[in-house]
Amino acid sequence: MLERIIKIENIKQWQHKRALSQGFDKLNLIYGRNGSGKSTLSKIFNFINENDKAAIEALKPLESDGVPALSLRVGGASVTLNSLQTPFNFQVFNQEFIDSNLYIPNAKDRSQLTNYYEFSLGKVSVLKEQEIDTLKAEIDAINVQLSPIDTRLTTKFPSKTVAKIRGIKATPNADAEIASLDAQIQDLKSVEHYKSRKKLSPLVLTKPDLDTSVFTLNIESLSKEAQEKVELHIANNLKERDVMWLETGTQLVNESDNCPFCAQPLANSNIFSLYQDFISDSYTNASDKFELDSDQFELDVRAIGCKIEDLEALVKSNSEIIKTWSDRIKGFNPQYDFKDLDSLSTSIELECVNLIKEKKKDLLLETDFTKFNQLFDSIFDGFDFSAYNSEVQEFNEQVTKFLNELATGSTQALQAKINNIEETKKRFETEVVDDLVNHKSLSDDKKDKTKKIKELKEEIDKDQEDSIKEHKDSINLLLKNFHSMIRIKELDKDNKGKGGSTRLKYVINFIDKELSVENVDDNKHIFEHVLSLGDRSALALAFFLSKFAKANSDNSIVVLDDPMSSLDNYRKDATIVEIEKLINNGYQTIVFSHDPFFLSEIQKYSILSQHTKCFEIDVSYKKSDPLKADSSQYISSQMIERSDYDSHVLHSYHKEYNKLYDFVADAKDESKVEVARSIRPILEAHLRFLYPREFNEGVWLGNMITMIRDETDPSSHFFDTHNQISQITKINEFSKAFHHADGFDTKIQSLDLQTVQSYAQETLQFVTGI
Repeated sequence: MLERIIKIENIKQWQHKRALSQGFDKLNLIYGRNGSGKSTLSKIFNFINENDKAAIEALKPLESDGVPALSLRVGGASVTLNSLQTPFNFQVFNQEFIDSNLYIPNAKDRSQLTNYYEFSLGKVSVLKEQEIDTLKAEIDAINVQLSPIDTRLTTKFPSKTVAKIRGIKATPNADAEIASLDAQIQDLKSVEHYKSRKKLSPLVLTKPDLDTSVFTLNIESLSKEAQEKVELHIANNLKERDVMWLETGTQLVNESDNCPFCAQPLANSNIFSLYQDFISDSYTNASDKFELDSDQFELDVRAIGCKIEDLEALVKSNSEIIKTWSDRIKGFNPQYDFKDLDSLSTSIELECVNLIKEKKKDLLLETDFTKFNQLFDSIFDGFDFSAYNSEVQEFNEQVTKFLNELATGSTQALQAKINNIEETKKRFETEVVDDLVNHKSLSDDKKDKTKKIKELKEEIDKDQEDSIKEHKDSINLLLKNFHSMIRIKELDKDNKGKGGSTRLKYVINFIDKELSVENVDDNKHIFEHVLSLGDRSALALAFFLSKFAKANSDNSIVVLDDPMSSLDNYRKDATIVEIEKLINNGYQTIVFSHDPFFLSEIQKYSILSQHTKCFEIDVSYKKSDPLKADSSQYISSQMIERSDYDSHVLHSYHKEYNKLYDFVADAKDESKVEVARSIRPILEAHLRFLYPREFNEGVWLGNMITMIRDETDPSSHFFDTHNQISQITKINEFSKAFHHADGFDTKIQSLDLQTVQSYAQETLQFVTGI
């Protein structure tokens, strides 16, 4: 058994530097506030089990330069950092146990309780357990060696497994093959370059349809007689048919109706009258329409010249294309002389303008298109582009032939072939060959060890099959005693847990609804969302305690680190009963708790009290600079002995009463100030207990004394029947001087030990009725 903690120094906050006079017993209760070091001590016990010196040394605090030290007395032998081996096994229940066996936070393996057999029975073969641990450690060491090899191989061969890398075949003449493929890629790139070059375009001049109907007018609204007389007059008098003067003249006629040229009256002029009829709205409209139509006709004629200019530009463009192909195709330079076409284009444009001009002079004049048509036909019928286009066609055929002779295929496919060959070259590099050889050797070794672990676990499972079935009943009985709503309905084991570890298969009944964690996908939230914290803690504690339902046969020491988390009062009482069973079954038990009431209940439990020792983790908090808000704070913990936990669980009234009683019995000078300050509060508390309704929180000792002194009714419970008011007044006058800060230091210095003892005795006599 664990007999004594001698030293725990520089391990987390622990600075326990000397052994206590009180050793450990069958049941050992250790009280410590949160953060005092309870969890650290339970971890140390686990590390002792694992003989893990490095893990303990890793708990060295940052603020200390000291060397971690550990010294325990276990089974008559000394356990230190240099000698952690002991025939005793620390079986620790803490949050780590719950996390490992009930819920895995990272959710990588939701098949919980992966190593249940380690906790479920006490007769598992130690030799087989140790062999499994040794094999696991060796596999971990192999994994450490495999990891950098895997990293190197996957870096060189992305997205390929080691097996696929090993299966890569060598490529004969790899460098020559790569050179050939590179040449093909260059050819393909050339093809893409040549295909991007343009071919020549032939010359084509399409004959347009010109609408000459715009020159034919039909003025139906004009007077035929007026038209004939005006035309006859003009023919007789103006041989040159220049009528512009007449049109202008009519516009110059003013209100006097006289001729603007000779000033003769126009009223009797037949020709003027006829001309006025002729120049009517119809003629004006016809003139306006011709203006528009003739503009469009002129644009259509000028478009012929634009098309010829486009052909000239096309010849120049073809010449530039021929130059770009000069590195591959030679002997072509087709040209065409556009001088005559340009001249005809200019002539037809001038003829068009002249025809429009003549028509505008006399809309009724019949237009002569003879010259215009000759020019038009000369342009579109007199020129032949066939010779030029023949050269263009021949050139383009040469280009097509050249392109067809170039390489075909895909640069991506060729590059993929090159990459594959490069990969085969890397596969047979010395470093890769060595890595693959080492990887196979290590993997085979790992496989053999994994197979051996599986065989050992199957042997253990076979030995424990009956015990597991029996153990299920123990777990359910514990859950029933905890008043838990959950039960294990089925219990079986397999080796399908993470890494081939043993796993429980079980079905849980919870509030009459069956939830199976065997089907992980369907029930992945059982432990996260369905079970309450109390249910989880009860289930984990039941799994843990079920191991110890029989007599201790393997030198186990049971450690319970705050087992009451999230448990109600009923479960606390049931846990105390289970602790009694542990003691009766021969298990030395250590209980850590931050709840002094719980520990006090265990310590005072009649059957356990005779085998119980009490301890407390005493914590000091040191600040490097007390006046600085963010000053560094260091925690220092050590174990101290306790006879009980009354100082933590008794009501403050009882504590103050005991303080006065002890002082009266054995007065000490260093306690006089504290006792003097305690007299007034205990008097107030006593009177509040006597008269809880009258003396509430707003009434203080001075008010209480006044109410008692002023009461004159003998039947009142405030009436001072025994004449004690003078005694209370006397005690109050003494104590109030030390209950307030006025003259604080002076009064303390003049305080007499016997005086304080006398007043303390009078206070005790008053509150006890002596």
